[in-house]
Amino acid sequence: MTILSRVGLGLAVAAMPLAVQAQETVDGNLNVTTTVSVVCNAPTPTGTLTLPFRTGIALNNQGLDAAPVTVTVQCFGNPTVQHVDFDAGENSTIANADADIRYMRRDGSIDPADASDFLGYQLFAIAGTEASTSTIQSTGTTLANDSGAATPTNRLTINDQTGTFSVSGRIFEGTERAGAFGDPTLTASSGIVPAGSYNDLVVMTVSYSG
Repeated sequence: MTILSRVGLGLAVAAMPLAVQAQETVDGNLNVTTTVSVVCNAPTPTGTLTLPFRTGIALNNQGLDAAPVTVTVQCFGNPTVQHVDFDAGENSTIANADADIRYMRRDGSIDPADASDFLGYQLFAIAGTEASTSTIQSTGTTLANDSGAATPTNRLTINDQTGTFSVSGRIFEGTERAGAFGDPTLTASSGIVPAGSYNDLVVMTVSYSG
């Protein structure tokens, strides 16, 4: 009897490892930048500067306003507020105007040549917040109208990163104007001023640097 013996032949395939290539690197630069702009908003007063008028008191000796107006200049980018220039108002070209003061015009007036329709006043300002009008007048800046002078007389110097300043004022006539109120040093001058509401608009220009 023939006995057949079968033996399975196992086959195996061994995976040969692949050659590992060296890793290469290269550098590049990413530039990152931003710009913080330096800008200041328009000066914002807390209200209207209301000047008292008192009859029986000479026009060169009228009192200061009861409360100053605080003006805020909001800035971004941390600039230095250098100074504020006050323009001459809307009535600086009237006849015989005093170069050192400004003029309010009486509401309803129709004749720009009528000197009695214009009432003079002075402005005073000081850097920071100041509640005392007398302090502003005595230690602050008297704001005249000469913007072309070597040191402009219409300028409040601040040179600070806080642009807040305070403004005060008073009715004032320093010299006699033809057709107006006579000698402003006399008590009778205030009695000649026509009744009515007098107004002016002064533009404030802020200069700043980053």
